[in-house]
Amino acid sequence: MNDRAPETFDPSLPTAVAAFRSWRSIKIWVMAWLWYLNVVYWGAFLFLDRPEARWALAAYLAVGPLIFVMVRAQRGLTRLSGLIHFPWVPFAIYLGLRLFTDTLGAPVTAADSALYYGWLQILFWSTIICLGFDAVDVARWLRGERYVIGTPAAYAAGASRDAQSLTG
Repeated sequence: MNDRAPETFDPSLPTAVAAFRSWRSIKIWVMAWLWYLNVVYWGAFLFLDRPEARWALAAYLAVGPLIFVMVRAQRGLTRLSGLIHFPWVPFAIYLGLRLFTDTLGAPVTAADSALYYGWLQILFWSTIICLGFDAVDVARWLRGERYVIGTPAAYAAGASRDAQSLTG
């Protein structure tokens, strides 16, 4: 008999249901962080006349198809899901160059627009923090933490809430 907690959802469960259960099982603080990131990136819509905002929106939208493919392939979220933010790496480099160097022209400063500059700073540092979390998650996946978030194995490891308790 295998006493090991399953690392994936029941294979007979439709992929969309497994993915939804996985998403709902994310820890509350992680869910709050993800919503925060979305709101920060949505700020780009306020500044569409500025190139950095257009690049932010492009980087944000590039993640969508990757989420779909990754979640579908894994039947939920795993630590490997950190790879979905890969398009943010070149964007973070670009934004860092725009904020802190004159490599791509005069840096954006508060003198240009305090609101815009403040949003870019928040966007830059939030993206860097997110990429750090993602790098740790991918490293943990490579070291063997391959369970799907929401499964008994993820819950037992303290990586997620229990999907069963959330779905009745």
